[in-house]
Amino acid sequence: MQQYLIAIALIMSGGILALITRKNRSVSTIAGAGSAIFGSLIAIFPVIKVLFYGNSFAVFTLNMPLGEATIGLDVVSAFFAVPVLVLVPLAAIFSGAVSRHEKHSADGYWFFFNTLAAAMLLLLVAANAIIFLLAWEIMSVAAFFLITHRDEIATARSAGWKFFVASHIGTAALMILFALLGASSGSLEFAQFATAHLTEELSSIAFFLALFGFGVKVGLLPLHVWMPDSYTFADAPVSAVLSGAMSKMGFYGLLRILMLLPAPAASWGWVLVVGGLLTGIYAMIAALAQSDLKKVIAYSSMENAGIICMAIGCSVMAMCWKQPVIAGAAMVGALLHILNHAICKGLLFFGSGAVYWGTGTRKLEMMGGLARRMPFTAVCFALASAAIAGLPPFNGFISEFIIFVAGLQTATLKNPQALLLATIILGGLALIGGLAVATFARTFGLVFLGAPRHDKKREIYEVTPLVRVPFIILIVLMGLITVASPWLLKPLLAVAGALMTSQAGFSAADLQGNLLQQPVIMVVQLSLALLILVILGWQIRRRLFSRGDRSDRLTWDCGYAEPDARMQYTSSSFSQTIVDIFSVIVRPYRHGEKVSGLFPRHASYRSDAPDSLLRYLFLPLFGLIDRALLPLRALQHGRLHLYIGYVAITLLILLLWKVVVI
Repeated sequence: MQQYLIAIALIMSGGILALITRKNRSVSTIAGAGSAIFGSLIAIFPVIKVLFYGNSFAVFTLNMPLGEATIGLDVVSAFFAVPVLVLVPLAAIFSGAVSRHEKHSADGYWFFFNTLAAAMLLLLVAANAIIFLLAWEIMSVAAFFLITHRDEIATARSAGWKFFVASHIGTAALMILFALLGASSGSLEFAQFATAHLTEELSSIAFFLALFGFGVKVGLLPLHVWMPDSYTFADAPVSAVLSGAMSKMGFYGLLRILMLLPAPAASWGWVLVVGGLLTGIYAMIAALAQSDLKKVIAYSSMENAGIICMAIGCSVMAMCWKQPVIAGAAMVGALLHILNHAICKGLLFFGSGAVYWGTGTRKLEMMGGLARRMPFTAVCFALASAAIAGLPPFNGFISEFIIFVAGLQTATLKNPQALLLATIILGGLALIGGLAVATFARTFGLVFLGAPRHDKKREIYEVTPLVRVPFIILIVLMGLITVASPWLLKPLLAVAGALMTSQAGFSAADLQGNLLQQPVIMVVQLSLALLILVILGWQIRRRLFSRGDRSDRLTWDCGYAEPDARMQYTSSSFSQTIVDIFSVIVRPYRHGEKVSGLFPRHASYRSDAPDSLLRYLFLPLFGLIDRALLPLRALQHGRLHLYIGYVAITLLILLLWKVVVI
């Protein structure tokens, strides 16, 4: 545990040193990136010990103004520390490698980057509500300054403020939650929360407060409105950390609270399952209508959050029905998907950053043909796209398969509710998966295939060797998780058992992981066989058809002998059919007129799809609140003596109230 705390101190110290030396870009980068990398390497050793050997580290007691507070590292904390300790150093390498080409001033970038990393690591070991909320708030503020790092861009400032407001609304719910648990247990220690005697009504109130407060960070519908813009306008490595690591703190908080509450109610599971289903479907429909590369990836983060919520909800329902095998399979699938999403989303955001620095744009309409100029980035983006869409033989397919198995096992129960749950899980995975495949086929094709649409005068270069290091490490991790997933079930079952022991009384042995291991081994073998066949087929085609004169093989080919950008699908036309089907949900803006007639002289058509819930729910709601509070602006007039009068009047009212109460 000391090693873990030393790592936090090292990361924070490096951030402070980077802030002090911010005028010297090289020194600031070395201090910030170096401390983030070495601090993460130091922290990974105690985390691995806890995960694979199961021994929680001793709890430390800290003296605070409001009493003693404890911190400790258990198996649940260790698991959620893995995405942080993987993505933070890789994002630091990426940021450090491109910083010398960056024209924008670094200012406090490394300070807030390291503060974000240290706050997440502290959050995971907090066993006291005060420390937890303190780390949560520091994490949110650091993320705000990273999102608004390019403050000269108005849209970046707007995205940051959306995140700031949404985050603090969620934090308000968490404060109420911990106040409720503290009042019921007589302490702010998590260990005492578990002994609180809550009624069913109070338990449900606590759960929904946790779902709201943590759901903001996760990006659940309709609490997601901050997410697309924040991930889009933050720098690519920051987006990777926000999506792959910070959003996982929301799942950690939700699962930690579930551990501390009494036995769950069936309604909790249904809310998670249905909410996850709607989140996943909405996210993929919205992603198909986007024309910004990073915004597509941002909505994909929301989609995977929906899948994870569906799996957690299935596990909660199985706990209510006293079905440990189903509960364990669903929770293991959710945990493995959390890890897979962190790795794949990190790779996708790094790829989007490479594309942006190569082309100078995020607009899909201005890309195309980049595979010839950026082959390494194209291969990495293709692998990450296939994995995040749940296609075999990649790691994303393995975790979704485990959730699928949990859904199939649920269907075997002689219970109408179980049959309905299985239908939602299986049908939801199929629909969301199909939309995800369409989304990333569209995205990869528009960016890397076909003829280029960008300015031909601009030179496009592949990423440098140092920038390739994070890409290579993440691809290796994808392969390792795919191959080693049967052996990862043991630590994942230990985490699932820890989550379920207090609620349902299940242990890791009750979850019967051996029943899950054999199907996973079979899927891994089939996936590897499929991969080998694809590689062999590609090699055979390459050897047989890549040489010799091919002029005699070309036919009329529908005019595609030498295609140019005008003959290709645009981002709007590629997904137009699906967007039209779901136009009630997406409600896209349409500009110009569609092409009509056989020989059109001139036509211009473009569609855009801002978030529907932001447009039709939150903006009108905030406008209504703003108009309602407009009369109160007269109180904010800038006269200091009247402000002092307000304070004096307030103190007098409080004094009178105290006297009356006594």
